Amino acid sequence: MPRRNLIPLLLLAVLTVGALGFAVLGASSAPSGATLTVQNSSVRTFGTPTGSTSFAMDLVNTISAGGAKGTTSQVRQVDYRPPDRMSVYQDVGSSSKLIAVLTPPAIACSLSTYTAIVGGDTPWTGKGTAFVRTESLSTYDARVPAPTRTTCAPRATTVLGTVHERAAVHAGYLVGVRLTVVVPPQTLANGRHAASGTENQALVLLEINGTRTAALSSS
Repeated sequence: MPRRNLIPLLLLAVLTVGALGFAVLGASSAPSGATLTVQNSSVRTFGTPTGSTSFAMDLVNTISAGGAKGTTSQVRQVDYRPPDRMSVYQDVGSSSKLIAVLTPPAIACSLSTYTAIVGGDTPWTGKGTAFVRTESLSTYDARVPAPTRTTCAPRATTVLGTVHERAAVHAGYLVGVRLTVVVPPQTLANGRHAASGTENQALVLLEINGTRTAALSSS
């Protein structure tokens, strides 16, 4: 074959390989089926736009610092009615006490925090109703807002740690997220010792858009 005919064929081969490379890259970067299931269920639970769906849930926080400090646990209940009513209750014995009625900016911050938890690029795995993933504490903190009195934005951290996440999906709704944050003993760049231990956090949906999640679990 004359050399002049080789050039277009070689160019075609290069372009074909390049196109295949982009196709593989696109496929590898696309969210997995499990990731889409979890993230779409979050959208359905908290509404489109976010905050258009009513819900009630328990926020459970348990910290184990180890040693003599033992374990502390706290349960709060959040009741949200769109567009601008979010009440927070504290469990006191067998009853609940109203402790806060959030302002619209605080409501928006809370909603963005809830939806950010299952977001991000770290893929979920699993099927059916149970999904899991593990990511670094720095990745988690770079995504999920850390609210203060004046800001609602993620806060970078240099503390080494791991976040184990478990999500429950029923009938297309996100009905629960459980996080286990593990921070090993370590010394920071400034010479201080970071607070270490294990913290368990859970968002447990009790009701979504007027429907008890127990009914969703049995559907």
